[in-house]
Amino acid sequence: MNVQPLTPHRLARPLLSVEAVSKRYPGVIALSDISFTATAGEIHALVGANGAGKSTLMNILSGATPPSEGVVALAGQPVQFRSPADAKAAGVATVYQEFSLVPQLSVARNIYLGREPRTRWGGVDGARMVADARRLLDEHGINLDPRTEVRRLTVAQQQMVEISRALSVPSRILILDEPSAVLSLAEQEKLFQIMRTLRERGVLILYVSHRLEEIVALADRLTVLRGGRFVETRQVAGLGISDIVRLMVGGAAEKAVPAPDVPKDALGYGITYVTGRGTSDLTVRAGEIVGIAGLVGAGRTTFGRALVGMGSTNARVELRIDGKTRTFASCNEAIRSGVVYLTEDRKRDGIFGNLDLVRNASASSLPQFSRGGFLRARREAIACAEVLKRLRLVARDLDVSIATLSGGNQQKVLFGRAILAGPRLLVCDEPTRGVDVGAKAEIHGVLREMAARGCAVIVISSEIEELLLCCNRIVVMRDYRFLQEFDRSAATEHDILEVASSGRAIRSGPTAAVERHTAGMRQGSAETERTF
Repeated sequence: MNVQPLTPHRLARPLLSVEAVSKRYPGVIALSDISFTATAGEIHALVGANGAGKSTLMNILSGATPPSEGVVALAGQPVQFRSPADAKAAGVATVYQEFSLVPQLSVARNIYLGREPRTRWGGVDGARMVADARRLLDEHGINLDPRTEVRRLTVAQQQMVEISRALSVPSRILILDEPSAVLSLAEQEKLFQIMRTLRERGVLILYVSHRLEEIVALADRLTVLRGGRFVETRQVAGLGISDIVRLMVGGAAEKAVPAPDVPKDALGYGITYVTGRGTSDLTVRAGEIVGIAGLVGAGRTTFGRALVGMGSTNARVELRIDGKTRTFASCNEAIRSGVVYLTEDRKRDGIFGNLDLVRNASASSLPQFSRGGFLRARREAIACAEVLKRLRLVARDLDVSIATLSGGNQQKVLFGRAILAGPRLLVCDEPTRGVDVGAKAEIHGVLREMAARGCAVIVISSEIEELLLCCNRIVVMRDYRFLQEFDRSAATEHDILEVASSGRAIRSGPTAAVERHTAGMRQGSAETERTF
């Protein structure tokens, strides 16, 4: 019998204890009775599909939001964080998925923002701050000039600044939320080395990542969440990606709900996606809904924005339409050609918060409501009222500000805007993000209705279940390329997540799934025999 050495987390008492923690919002239970422990000197991964509750739990542990019920304890002492500052004071540092840097300030100033060293006269000691920052960066092998303005850095370099800021604070617990999503391979390896060093120093690292190969390579243990509930905590040693996927998705039915068939001779739109990482192709037919799946950092939003002329210099989409190859320079140009993009961030890029519902709905189609340069307001109001009624909008009046509506109803107004623009190709980026179950079902119905009218639809979504419900085909993206396509009859949540996580194409369908499960059972049996 092989006796495995005791690892630190099997010897030490828990540094972090989460006991029966729940979080409720109006009409939504984000977390329900979560309990687990983690110890000093371990990398503890938190995994789960989108909507599992990972971000809510991270917000509670970092002091960004209080729990509705339950207790969080550090080294056996219950704590109540009223703010992230409280968490930092207790030794909990967090690197959030969304950046919080000040672009106009230097790397050094961002690292020590709010904690700048002072001269004896009370002013900021710039020379000491730069020296401290350079020493910190050198210690962790991060190749950045502390005097450079953050706005001049790449996204990956900005992520390293965020990580450096967390490292500048003495911490017992470091929370990392999708830190590798925007990093190059070299930068990822640098991050992983930093994590290993901190583990050796006794720091507890709570690691959230959709990249399951990273979990297998780095983590000592993992805790699995599903639907806001605790599933189990497991040792990572001996687990494969397929094993983790099964824990994440459970044993629920994985088959897609059939979408309407599309005629084989339907008009097709050829798409070529060109980035610095390569070129890949996709075809979408009129009347078809094609889903784009992938993990954070796969390049899905970059693709959607580039398709309508909103891409960066590193991404370009060539669209073959009407026998011609087009590359749009702007959204207006794309709309005039019948290609419409529905943004993933309605608050920042979608709604005009100070305008009423009619003005928001008609924003992309004003020329059809104008004559001689003058807006025909009555015609505009009638058209908007008709389409918003079709979408079952819930609002007191069309004259109210869109900012007063719920997220689901704001999203319906944006769909109304898209419909009024008369799209031939509609690209929807996270079309149901932040909406309730009822609104989500109605939005799926809108997508099917638009496809039935001959519109080609691309749906970018982090929710695999959503893609299975409403798409004819699902294409998995990884590293800014289309990696594998699944037909609706063969697509399962397990297979899609495995391809997105591993970066390898697999055989799909029920037979292939059984073969993989059987192989996993054989491998597990062999490992058991070797151990005992």
